[in-house]
Amino acid sequence: MRQIFVFAAIGAVSCIPPRDDLGAKPAAPPPTPAFVAASTPAAPAEMLRVSGEKIVDGEGRGVVLRGVAFGNQVWTDVADPRKHHSEIDYARIKDLGMNAVRFYLNDITFEDSNTPGQWKPSGWAWLDDNVAWAKKQGIYLVLNLHVPPGGYQSLGKGMGLWESPEAQAKFIALWKAIAERYRSEPTIAGYDLLNEPVVTKSIGQWQDLAERAIAAVRGVDPWHIVFVERVNAVGMDWAENGDRNFFRVKDPNVVYEFHFYKPLHFTHQNAHWVELAAADTHYPDANVAGIEWFNVDWKTTTFQSPHLPPGDSDWTYYVGAPYTAVDPSIAVGKPVLGCSRNSGKASFDDLVLEQLDSNGKPKRTIWSADLHSKRGWFYWTKDGSGTASNESAGHSNKDSVAISGNQSDAALSADYLQFRVEPKGVYRLSGWMRGQAIPAQTTCQIRIDFYSAKAPVFAWDKSFLAYEIDAYVNWGKRQRVPLFLGEFGAVRQTFEADRGGLRWANDMLDLINERQLNFTFHDYHEVYMGLFYGDDSLPDPANSNRALLGLLKSKLKPMSIAQ
Repeated sequence: MRQIFVFAAIGAVSCIPPRDDLGAKPAAPPPTPAFVAASTPAAPAEMLRVSGEKIVDGEGRGVVLRGVAFGNQVWTDVADPRKHHSEIDYARIKDLGMNAVRFYLNDITFEDSNTPGQWKPSGWAWLDDNVAWAKKQGIYLVLNLHVPPGGYQSLGKGMGLWESPEAQAKFIALWKAIAERYRSEPTIAGYDLLNEPVVTKSIGQWQDLAERAIAAVRGVDPWHIVFVERVNAVGMDWAENGDRNFFRVKDPNVVYEFHFYKPLHFTHQNAHWVELAAADTHYPDANVAGIEWFNVDWKTTTFQSPHLPPGDSDWTYYVGAPYTAVDPSIAVGKPVLGCSRNSGKASFDDLVLEQLDSNGKPKRTIWSADLHSKRGWFYWTKDGSGTASNESAGHSNKDSVAISGNQSDAALSADYLQFRVEPKGVYRLSGWMRGQAIPAQTTCQIRIDFYSAKAPVFAWDKSFLAYEIDAYVNWGKRQRVPLFLGEFGAVRQTFEADRGGLRWANDMLDLINERQLNFTFHDYHEVYMGLFYGDDSLPDPANSNRALLGLLKSKLKPMSIAQ
């Protein structure tokens, strides 16, 4: 059975579904501010540009962007986000050893749906203020359109951008207006056209729109770098192709962007906007196999494991059938809770995965899992029928999970509990089940699915992070273009109860520095992933992730910005 995930592998970070409103026509260009000449002068000497695989300054010296994202309350649709940060925050960023801010923009900051075709002076004034504040501290701004006309992209809900010519016209008009206003401003490192595109039909949809937007920008601004992000998903399929969903555009002054939130079950654990992510995980974890789901192929399963009897049955412990991995291609195992043609309800709880010795005796317990909820479990059904649910009655406590009402094959599987398989290793998965009105011909059981691997299988550790980062980095090397890691980060919970958030961030920073990647950390100030917590008042050092701030400062301060 092939598992299909429906979430962004590099982690979508929105917490509130976006608007999906469209204006009637493109807006007129804004007035040119006093600090930008109305004519088209030669590019300022300080203007950054692309040279080969690097970003360089006007004298040809390599510059590595190292910074943080300003979320600017885009997920709550605050048009004038003055409570997100103020001038002092640019000084704080500089003190961390950073030199860049990925600056999130919402189209409602510049144009109101009630007055389409008119730019809002308040939006330009707010952006002008930030340019001035950043300039004082020597901080580069990467302007990122995080919420475009047509809706926020990351969760696959902003399809209006791809289906509406009006939305695309508004998108292009806004970028042209921004480029015309700031064409001579070297504080702006460049224009990050679109955050985490999720197209409806093909990668070519974003490639075409990006080319049109770049052409409009170049009509008024021949100098600034343009940042073009790879496609996050196509038609809600989150698999990554051989190019990791990157593509090239014609313009040479382009930096190519990717985001990284792997392993997602760790970085987004318990995040309410990514319901598939597990509830509670740790990093590193030697018992979890680090490999992406699109890099495995199903081979076999333990269909011989016991199954629920017909009718009603109370909680019973079922010892799974052992399986010996004699097939040398098998590299990964994954727990599965399966039911076929089940009009009743099958409940599952308290799983135990063991490796056995040659005599069939327990050699070690790889993991045990108390199933508090279906978080982290992916529900698959052949015909779309049935339901996976959280149950208030469990075996060892009040919680369990259940499958009910499916008319064909159905299963729950968990990537965060997948494990590496040793050659000729013997494995057994057991657990508790309870049945309610189970039909006579139904098979409900706890089993292990086994897979071959199309990529190396690591533990959940730094080696896995390195392999996955290099999958993106190597594309840049092959194409001889610079890359920008526009987002990486982890939810607040990962930094609590010794779950490993600091260890993950430390490994990530080491890998990024070794590869001399341009990057911005997500996020500076927000409720769930911020260096500073909250979103309804300005950043407060007393309400911050002090340990992470200390780690960033210790890692970034010694680094030389000019390469």
